[in-house]
Order: sequence, then C-alpha cells, then structure tokens
Amino acid sequence: MSRINLRKLFVLSVILGLATLSCSVKAAQTAKLSERPDIQEFIQKMVAEDNFDAKYLNHLFDQVELQPTSIASISQPAETKDWTFYENLFITDKRVADGYKFWQKHYKVLDNLQQQYGVPPSIIVSILGVETFYGEKQGEYRVMDALTTLAFEYPPRQSFFRKELAEYLRLIRDYNLAPLALKGSYAGAIGMPQFMPSSYRYYAVTYEGTHPINLQKNEDDILASVANYFKKNGWRRDGPILAPVSITKKNALDTITPNVAPTKTIRELYNAGLHVEGNYDPTLKANLVLLNTSDKPLYYLGFNNFYTIMRYNVSANYAMAVYTLSGILERCWEQKAKSCSIAESE
Repeated sequence: MSRINLRKLFVLSVILGLATLSCSVKAAQTAKLSERPDIQEFIQKMVAEDNFDAKYLNHLFDQVELQPTSIASISQPAETKDWTFYENLFITDKRVADGYKFWQKHYKVLDNLQQQYGVPPSIIVSILGVETFYGEKQGEYRVMDALTTLAFEYPPRQSFFRKELAEYLRLIRDYNLAPLALKGSYAGAIGMPQFMPSSYRYYAVTYEGTHPINLQKNEDDILASVANYFKKNGWRRDGPILAPVSITKKNALDTITPNVAPTKTIRELYNAGLHVEGNYDPTLKANLVLLNTSDKPLYYLGFNNFYTIMRYNVSANYAMAVYTLSGILERCWEQKAKSCSIAESE
C-alpha cells in the first residue's frame, strides 16, 4: 500500500473513531450517568476510600453534561505540532508586550518569589503567558464535565483522568467549592496556571496566608503556586537552561534519545558526538533537545531546568516556547525598557 494511501487510511480511522466516541457520548446523555456501572463503581470507591456521600455523588453525576469536544481536542493536541507552529503561536509582539506589563505590575511579588524559590520572574510570567495569555483564556468548560468525559469516554487515558476526577472531588470538598461552577480547559485544567486538580491540591500555595487559595483571580497566589511547582519539580536556582550544540559524529543521534530527562553528563554526551558551546562543568547532566521545524531540525543541549519546564507540559516545543518568551522578556527587563516587543529585545 502506498504511503499516501496509508495516510488517508489513518486520517479516516481517526475520523471514524471520533464519530464513534461522539455517538457514545450522546447515547450516555440519554440516561442518568449515575446508573452507568463504571461510574457507579467509581462513586462507590470514592464513598469507601474518601467518605463521600453516595447520594451527593449520584446527584452530582446526574447533572454532568458529557463533552464530545473534549475528546476531539485531546485526540488532536497542539503538542503534535512542530516548533514552527509553536513559535508563530506563542512568540508574538502582543504576548511579549502583555507579558512585560504583567511583570511590571507584579515585580515586587516576583522578586520575593525568586528569593524564596529560586525561579526567575521571566519563567513564571512566561508560563502564564503560554498557558492562558496571562489569565485571559482560562477555559470555558465546566471542569466536572471535562474530567468526567475523559475519565469515562476516552479509554486511552482513562486511568489518568479518573485519578484527576477523584482529586477534583477532593479539591472541591477541601475548598468548599461548587462542583459545577468551576470552569477550565477541555482537559479539566484550572485557573491562570492551568493546574490539573492533583497539581492544584499539591502545589498551590498562598502568598499572604489567605484561604482558600484562588488560582483563578488571586494573582499573588497564582505566581507563588507556579514558583512552588517549579521548585518541587527540581528547578535549580541560577542553573543553566539551554545551550546551542553541534553534532560532531554522524552516528550521535543513533545513540542518544532526545527530549527526555538528562541521565548523561556533558562529558559523556561529548564523547557520543555532541559539542556544547560555552564553558560548562563536564560533570553537569544534560540531554539533546530536538525541535522539528518546517525547514530543518534544530538541536540544543537541555539542562535540568529545561526539563523541569517540560514537567509542566511534556513537550520540548512547549518548553522552548516558555524559554524563548522568557528570554525576550528578560532582555527588555535588563534594558529597563518602557515597553517590550520582539524587535526591542534584540
């Protein structure tokens, strides 16, 4: 079979799969969700393990509206795009200008957080810029709807989303929140930093001791929570992030798996055929970062902190967008510019 026909077959299978899932969702909405065996099993588990009230959960799930668009969106994630797509989407003058204003507005808090957590303001601001355009786009899906849909109508990741749904139920109980009022992304990510419920529960912190922690509107809490997330996931104060690299051996790419957490030292990578530009401790661990573009592949050496950014979203393109945006903002800040654009940072 030709490569073209194989591609057509793949596209057709995706379309048919989504259509089947959509029909399944519509069929499920015609009956009470609480009566579904899989959902009833989940409810009983939450009752047994977390002391939830069964009547309350049955009533809650019967108010859920399944979302076929959540399935469609997660089946075609932006992470599958190349770096060219990411760069054009996230590295724009408006995102840069708004990010610089956001930094100026919160510079005192950001400075305090850098002292406490070791995470640069430019990284925190850039995360929020990439995630929600500094809070402007936090999502229009009811979190309960999105999580339930993916937990019970999307088999490829149902285990993950059932855990997140359980965490969400614990979260709304701990914070005394209305379960159907909270809105987020198609995947159930919440607030300006787009924390999944588990991250909300384990990484969200208050900046000034206010409770409950509000990741939708309290910008000080939001900034502190992102800083805490990075510190807890291995960010190293003043550590390097990314460096240009050249390939010195033809078979280097045959022996190195790119875009995964560093396990080899710079010396070992050099012996394998990677030469990093700059003066770095040869015992420092790093790994190859490979970015595909519409033109040619780009190669870098990623250190621990680059891969910590990838803990936020497991995509080298995503981490590169955050890193690139942060570099532009950092240069404008160092220049004490009144405003910031891509050109002004050069």
